[in-house]
Amino acid sequence: MKRAKSNKQETAPSLIPLPVAVDFIRFEKNLLQIGFFGAHDTRHTSQSTRRIEQLVNRNGQKIKVSAEFRASQEFGLPSTSDRDKYIALMRIAMDEKGRRGCITNPIRFTGYRLLKELGLSYSGENYEDINRWGQRMADTTITSEQVIYLAARKRYANKTVHVFRSFSRSGQSNLDDTGKTESYEVVLEDWLLENLNQSYVVPEDFNAYRKLKRPTAKGIFGYLHLWFHASQGRQIEKDYAELCVLLNIAVYHHASKIRDTMGRSLDELVNVGYLSAWDIKPMSSKEGYKLVLLPGEELLHVLTISQRKIEGQQQEAEFALEGKNERPAAIEAMVARGISPAKADALARLHNPKTIVDQIEYAEFLISRDRRGKFENPAGFIIYTIENQVAVPASFATSRRLREQEKLNNNQYEKESETFALQVKYDEWTDERVEEAVGSRYPGPELKNKIKEIIMHRVRADERFSRMASLHQEALALQFLRRDIREELTLPAFQEWCTKKPQLDLFG
Repeated sequence: MKRAKSNKQETAPSLIPLPVAVDFIRFEKNLLQIGFFGAHDTRHTSQSTRRIEQLVNRNGQKIKVSAEFRASQEFGLPSTSDRDKYIALMRIAMDEKGRRGCITNPIRFTGYRLLKELGLSYSGENYEDINRWGQRMADTTITSEQVIYLAARKRYANKTVHVFRSFSRSGQSNLDDTGKTESYEVVLEDWLLENLNQSYVVPEDFNAYRKLKRPTAKGIFGYLHLWFHASQGRQIEKDYAELCVLLNIAVYHHASKIRDTMGRSLDELVNVGYLSAWDIKPMSSKEGYKLVLLPGEELLHVLTISQRKIEGQQQEAEFALEGKNERPAAIEAMVARGISPAKADALARLHNPKTIVDQIEYAEFLISRDRRGKFENPAGFIIYTIENQVAVPASFATSRRLREQEKLNNNQYEKESETFALQVKYDEWTDERVEEAVGSRYPGPELKNKIKEIIMHRVRADERFSRMASLHQEALALQFLRRDIREELTLPAFQEWCTKKPQLDLFG
């Protein structure tokens, strides 16, 4: 297996860098699976049609599916540079989804914003590339034969579709052509908009993607998320020729040539931590070669975080159902603490009502520790705790936890009792891992310095935080630090932890 080279001449110890934050974008699954964006070199081809056929397993039967792409000779078919701009557009669209709760047409953005996301210069040539990209995306058609999945309708489509329904550009400048600005508007086709809002997507790390330079490496990048998610992080084997067809690149018939072409892209994926090793071997069932791939640590880290986010979204859906019954109690608890009914109702709709009650009790506990006894705005502090999702320590006994424990002690089902006990132990276990990480990263006085740094940053950026007593600022700053480190750690989700618990117990 080909592995990353190690520098044996390096003798001086080096600091272990903290992991770079993961910046998730959502790549629609159909566009990835059908190979809509090729990795071909557009400088040497004006290809305007392309057809991909695949045999897939559905409901225990093998069926033939196909996708045909057609474009004008003027624009050609989408390639790597178009994928780059599409991913940047998805980054902008996800920001909109975070603000509004869903993506809506049209998506408006400036050329400056798109080029900034891609790390490109603001030259006139790059602005013109944006315009040609948008026209190419609107010009290209896809004819689907049972290959494009419509998530909202839960069926595959036999139809001809586009990705962009329309693309337009507008701009303005001074009379002497200085101060030029350009803005763009994209209208997504209904099927794509529905799938994005239905989360029929593959989460990809935009930060890692931007490190890649080779078109083939960028083309393989998205597939690695699909393949290793399906294999649960185990070694995979892929037909080299079939992958070349998906990427729209030339197929070579000698291992040495494959290593000299695609091998360089695989090396680049090793360098960014998405592969740990790769090899090329002849296939036993037919002529040709296969790629043998092992996942890298960065990819496994991203897959773990994305799985955790999916589980979190599922929990949020469950909370929404529970909220219909729990919301009135949460609103009543907030109103009783001096929060206006309108504000209480808004908070109860945005956040899990059960967690709100826990956070109220934790906030009141922190308030009670104020020795001055002159806490001016308890209601404002409670609102701040809820809006910033301050975590309630597992060791803090809320009335809800005590009630649930009491119910379980009163001859509740044994399975429910065991699950609740495991959940408490899991919370305690994760708290311990976080505390270990905090102690490891910030030993001794470094923790106090880090807390001061967080407080200084919050004081400058958050007026409400700046008005709090130093005791409360320190307590919240420590919880913010614990929350951030918890998100960075690659810890198993609750269900995975339960299955691994016997092995974990062996190590304390």
